[in-house]
Amino acid sequence: MDEKDFYSSKIDVISAIPDDKIMSPVNMPVSVYIQEAEDLFTWCQPDKEKLSANGLQWELVEDLPARIDTLREAQGRWENSDLDDLEVERLWSEKLPAAQELRKDLIRAMKFVFYNSTSRLDKIEKFSEGFSSAAMIQSLRGLALFGKDHLEELKASKFDVTKLDKADAISRELGSLLGAVHARRAYCSDSLKIRNQAYTHLREAISEVKRHAEYVLCDEPARLKGYASSHGRKRYLKSRNKKNQQDNDNLTDTEE
Repeated sequence: MDEKDFYSSKIDVISAIPDDKIMSPVNMPVSVYIQEAEDLFTWCQPDKEKLSANGLQWELVEDLPARIDTLREAQGRWENSDLDDLEVERLWSEKLPAAQELRKDLIRAMKFVFYNSTSRLDKIEKFSEGFSSAAMIQSLRGLALFGKDHLEELKASKFDVTKLDKADAISRELGSLLGAVHARRAYCSDSLKIRNQAYTHLREAISEVKRHAEYVLCDEPARLKGYASSHGRKRYLKSRNKKNQQDNDNLTDTEE
């Protein structure tokens, strides 16, 4: 069975993990966690008899490859969805400033043209309300329609009426793009949740294996060492060395 098959066979299981049980990777890259899980699967094989005798269900160990590959697949899917999301966000960020500036320009110009009409000024003022992206897009559409309803008066005032078509076109373009942004964000969020569920599924098994090993192999430090996280040990040593260096620096400062 390949990675895709593992993922397909596990998707219902991991999706059923409730929100209050979902864990997310902390202080360790997923790629590192996956490799440590691979290492643990190999390392624990010689201890099968002892671990099983202590009550560890060996089927849990045998299921590690499926859980590992499921997390690897889920991580890859989330990373790809994130890249797509970034591209859509980039396009949105590029086009948004010009749209906001056009909205501001149209409102200012129309207020100038219709300065002596309270009813029209009230309508124009409503187009300036709202700071959300959706409100801005709707304002551009409304301004375009309002301007076309009063086209002759705008032309007479030397107003650049081509901006009305531009506002209409931009509102349609950004409306479609915003829909894509929302869709990508939702997809990315779903992919991240599945990744975290896959991580939780693997971590539950890893934690159970380590729990039994710590108890059974407490008098065998050479074997027990292989159940500890290399990444965690390196982080601990780095933190300890940094603290020792700071203590030495403080001691030197005090002596001076």
